[in-house]
Amino acid sequence: MKKAQKHERVERLRLELVGVPGLVIAEQNGLSVKEAQELRAELRKENATLRVVKNTLARLSVKGTEMEVVSEHLLGPNVFAFGPEPVGPAKVMAKFAKNNSKIVIKAGVLYGRLLDAAEVGELAKLPSREELQAKLLGLFIAVPGKFVRQLNAAPSSFVRVLAARAEQLEGTEA
Repeated sequence: MKKAQKHERVERLRLELVGVPGLVIAEQNGLSVKEAQELRAELRKENATLRVVKNTLARLSVKGTEMEVVSEHLLGPNVFAFGPEPVGPAKVMAKFAKNNSKIVIKAGVLYGRLLDAAEVGELAKLPSREELQAKLLGLFIAVPGKFVRQLNAAPSSFVRVLAARAEQLEGTEA
């Protein structure tokens, strides 16, 4: 590979990593093309990307960025998984690594903080952004709904008491 091509790849990866909150680094040993395609497809569902990068180029790409903390883990054949939301790539990589021994999670980065493999596993257990938003929306809807039901409970009970008393009086008149 020519020096200009290497420089272009370094800059392309650097641009891809700008603004990315999280990154998962995994060692891949003998991953077949079909398996790599499956992994990429799963990552695409999470709007994430998988990159296979030479370690030297990867070190140059992360140099001077908050991702530089992973430089020490760039040994052996590695893949980078990243996306606009940190939980998605971690979930996909953890699931894939669980079912396929050819992928081993080594480390990760979350907002400039280095994560070990266990912490990446914990990150993968968190709910996704969409799940958290749905839960929050559910809370926003539930609280006013409960309040309205409580306000409605007293008049409803009063009406039921009046209706029961009216039935009781009708029963004595007959």
